Amino acid sequence: MGCNDLQFLAPYFRSILYRRGWSEKRSRKVIIDVGANAGDDTISILKSFQSILQMCHMYSSPVQLISVEPSPKVFCEMTDTLSSKMIHEDRKNNILLNIALSDKTGQLVFADPGHEGGELIGNNYTALPKITPGELESFTHCKYKEDEFRNMSIDKSRKSMVPTYTLDLVLLGAKNLLQKKRITFIVFEVWTNNFVKLISTYMSQYDYQCFLLTKDVLVPVHATHWWYSHMDDFTRDWWGNGLCGLKGSKDMQMLWRMYHSDNLKLLNSYDLL
Repeated sequence: MGCNDLQFLAPYFRSILYRRGWSEKRSRKVIIDVGANAGDDTISILKSFQSILQMCHMYSSPVQLISVEPSPKVFCEMTDTLSSKMIHEDRKNNILLNIALSDKTGQLVFADPGHEGGELIGNNYTALPKITPGELESFTHCKYKEDEFRNMSIDKSRKSMVPTYTLDLVLLGAKNLLQKKRITFIVFEVWTNNFVKLISTYMSQYDYQCFLLTKDVLVPVHATHWWYSHMDDFTRDWWGNGLCGLKGSKDMQMLWRMYHSDNLKLLNSYDLL
């Protein structure tokens, strides 16, 4: 879900998962962490959604976390960190993938895989065949020996091929999932006001509404109905977080009310959106 300032969302999401799923057929829910970095948030996410144990275990909702990190070296750091800190039960609920996700398929070349993020070279994509769940196994292991990735120096001449799939997981590659309303919430980073307008416009065509996250308020954003003219005048980069949910859904209504539970004016104002 991102940095520490997003961790307070976890109890809200967990409450929605349990309350909304109580009368439904019990099924595993999936959380996808795209750009998992060195796994800093992986354990936090799993702990936040940890199943009820012992006598109540049969009534809890299991969660599957998929952590995706394309940088070969950073992926090795993640597997190393999680192998020492994660208990066996958590490992069963976590899939680590050293692949890239995009709206296209192909091979991306990382120059200097020893540096966080590396550098993507070129924009030529070679079509890849559809991947099966069984074939994902080959992307779950670190490509380097421990002494290699721990002491890897920066070398721009060193390159590593990283397969890039859509897997219907990222926004432009998730058209089918969005059309079928299979995605409940999307949490994302924002860095320019223009990007906020683009993503809210894209998501609104699938009946999702988007918000900027602040400490106290979910600020609605929409290119036509909920836009603020001063945002067009502010062109410098900034960093924040946004969230999109299904417009009018019980999940979105529940999140809105929990988020504003200490603000009586906003508590029951969701219908105005």
